[in-house]
Amino acid sequence: MSYSVSDQLKITLFDVKKIQYKSRVIFDYVQSCCTVAYIKKGEVSTTFEGKEYIAKTGDVMIHRPDLPFNVISKTDGIHYLFNIDLKVMEEVDFFSFYPMGKVVTIRNPELYEKKFDELRSMWLQEGNDYRSVQCSFLALSLLHEIIESSKLGGKRSPNEFYITDRFNNVLHYIESRLNENITRDELAQIYHMNPVYFSRVFKEIYGLTPMKMVKKLRLMHAKRLLETTDDTIEQIAQKCGFCDSPHLNHTFRGSFNTSPSEYRKSIKSTKKGVIPTLLDHS
Repeated sequence: MSYSVSDQLKITLFDVKKIQYKSRVIFDYVQSCCTVAYIKKGEVSTTFEGKEYIAKTGDVMIHRPDLPFNVISKTDGIHYLFNIDLKVMEEVDFFSFYPMGKVVTIRNPELYEKKFDELRSMWLQEGNDYRSVQCSFLALSLLHEIIESSKLGGKRSPNEFYITDRFNNVLHYIESRLNENITRDELAQIYHMNPVYFSRVFKEIYGLTPMKMVKKLRLMHAKRLLETTDDTIEQIAQKCGFCDSPHLNHTFRGSFNTSPSEYRKSIKSTKKGVIPTLLDHS
């Protein structure tokens, strides 16, 4: 199975800055985006969902969007932070799919700081035509460092590890059976959970109910088939679990404001415009 980056990842960077302070107290702070704060100097107590975490020099704090958190520091400190909105499949928070701890100890602080300085430098170059693209790539390289550091023993809550990894398996189950009839009760039964409770916890993690996630994955798969195959609309509907081509047409248009055939034509038109240009320069 192939994946298009545009289907899988949407990144918006809002701010990149260095903060120096004598002391720091923030209560019940909420942002619509994710804040990734690296502690260059100092020690911070951060409270999230009733749990307290201690972040020290060389640690990164990850503050999830739309969730209140506290930050308290009684000593001098320096933070390197960036605010980012990162979505998978256009609307699901990245950190729901790839969960990490509230606090992660960076494996190579010197490398992280060097990459952050590159990001900060590029962020300040407002007249650079490539600023947004390069900043996005540099921010992703920092996230890569955080993910790799998390694998080496980031301070993840045992409960968070259990729940999120468990439901990642649900996503794999759905993706392997997109052409089949999938029900909420079926998914809940696999994990021996009450269907209502399963649906509630699933939505807390991914922001979508299980059945809306099934619909989302089916539509993403349909888009990929429209982009990469010559299958008929009816064949794609069957492969993606829709009743027939009218059902796919109705659902596709409702989500993307265009029909499957119109979307395929736009993709082919784009490819025709790009390929000759590449050949002209080869």
